[in-house]
Amino acid sequence: MPFLNSALRTASLIMAFGFAAIPALASDNPAAHQHGHADLQIAIENERIDLLLLSPAYNLTGFEHKPRTDEQRQSVQSLESWAAETPLINTRGGACSLTSSATHISWGTMDNDHGHDHGHKHHDKHAQRTAHADVEITQSLNCPGLSEGTRLETSLMPRFPDLEHLNVQWVGPQGQGATRLSPANTQFQLNR
Repeated sequence: MPFLNSALRTASLIMAFGFAAIPALASDNPAAHQHGHADLQIAIENERIDLLLLSPAYNLTGFEHKPRTDEQRQSVQSLESWAAETPLINTRGGACSLTSSATHISWGTMDNDHGHDHGHKHHDKHAQRTAHADVEITQSLNCPGLSEGTRLETSLMPRFPDLEHLNVQWVGPQGQGATRLSPANTQFQLNR
């Protein structure tokens, strides 16, 4: 149950700190699902940071269907292992340590290529377009020395080159802020 408690605590903190709306998963809002883009929400309390990353699976695995090959299964395993060991954000000096992490992938349910042939071809382009899969990663970090002027960075874009833009929102006792990161700009200053 540690995963559930951590996920609930993270979601509660984010909502309690005033995020009006958490981006909906693609199954609920197809317009929110855009390859190359992801959202990172951060809740700060003293030296504790809770994170919620929402991204199309394509950005992090290279595909959006249940893994079918050994290579695809390895890609998912690699993502899960990386997220369990690597903070999504860190101070420039690497002071943050991961205290909990969970990864959830919601595989698309309308994928027409479901591994067998019925003797006919599928022509429903809408079903193919709506077969989105999303990744949700929650993490809790302990970041000693965290202060208003702390500069944070992410290793997401160097690790996952299909991720072109990361929308970051943070909130804490001193206020809130937002920025947009790119492969050329993976750092931001925490203004609480």
